[in-house]
Amino acid sequence: MHPRRENACDTITAAGDCGSRPGRATAALRRSTTRLCAAFFALAAMSTAWAQPGPPPDPAAVTLGADENREVILALATVMRERFAFRERSDAVAREIEALEAAGTFRDARTAADLLALIEARIAPLVDDRHFRARYMGPEVVAGFNEAGPSTDEIAAFHHEVRLRGGEIPEARWLPGNVGYLRIGMFMDVPASAEKLAAALTMLVDTRALIVDVRGSPGGEPAGVANVIGHFVSARTPTVRTQVGSDASTARTFHAEPRTPQFADTPLYVLVDGDTGSGAEEFAYDLQAMDRATLVGETTSGAATPGGYRPLAHGFVAFIPMQIVASTITGTNWEGVGVVPDVKVPAADALTRAHRLALEAILENAQGVDRAIAEEGLASLEPAPAP
Repeated sequence: MHPRRENACDTITAAGDCGSRPGRATAALRRSTTRLCAAFFALAAMSTAWAQPGPPPDPAAVTLGADENREVILALATVMRERFAFRERSDAVAREIEALEAAGTFRDARTAADLLALIEARIAPLVDDRHFRARYMGPEVVAGFNEAGPSTDEIAAFHHEVRLRGGEIPEARWLPGNVGYLRIGMFMDVPASAEKLAAALTMLVDTRALIVDVRGSPGGEPAGVANVIGHFVSARTPTVRTQVGSDASTARTFHAEPRTPQFADTPLYVLVDGDTGSGAEEFAYDLQAMDRATLVGETTSGAATPGGYRPLAHGFVAFIPMQIVASTITGTNWEGVGVVPDVKVPAADALTRAHRLALEAILENAQGVDRAIAEEGLASLEPAPAP
């Protein structure tokens, strides 16, 4: 997300769970947190966190007392009351958190790791949202939280890093039979990402069907999703609406604008699995709702509500779901249930199955050399399993 735009993670720390961000901590944190990130990807945070020399402290090594535990939990209750997207539940959830604290539920936690485990076991079920989580970042990082967003220099550094990471478009290649394969790591509204995506699709422009692989993708931001879908539609197409709680003035509808190269008439298959999260789920959900793609693989993780990290006390933060998101077609989303594929197969078999389906689609109308190449591709595959 760009600064002061609340369409995605809102404000997060660079030492958090939401994919790659600029700064020296990024590479190490990316290895440990990317697959945990169910949040829509966003760019926001504070310069002190970006300057963090390494990953956050080990929560198991941080000792706490009963008073500190109480302050963390009560701060969480306050943040939930003020910022939780579902206003009809926010006060009730906050009161339940306060009641647990008053009952001594968290009093005996001896370390930050102990307290995090109790939050996961006792509070996460109350919140009942796949994006909610607590983390220990340390007092220095939390002190640097800044709602104003990153500076121009920090944004430029982030865009540079995205470019060096290939725009999170890690793979594009031909498959036998003239089928294109594209893997997307993250859905970002960043110029480098759009440029690398266009370059990858330009390489695949002569293919007769396309497979987009978002297995394991932790997500992205709605504008980034719309940018990708723009290559697969021929007219301006609404995707999702977001809104902060019940505040109608914050409502925003995202649109996929037609982009080149165009694949609007190309058979499209999307690979998904249980680690496909958040914005990547939106990508699959949107295309399925549009009847524009066939989804192949396993049901996705079921994390739909955008939000952001908020500071608590004593170095703790919590990712609070702060926006409601809904498909412009279905009026709902995939929270808690995931996106169910059209063709259910184990994730490891999804590419092979989609490849076969793509070739069969090509062969429905192909003539001449197109047909010959598709038949060669089909012959190269293992025989289809018996029904």
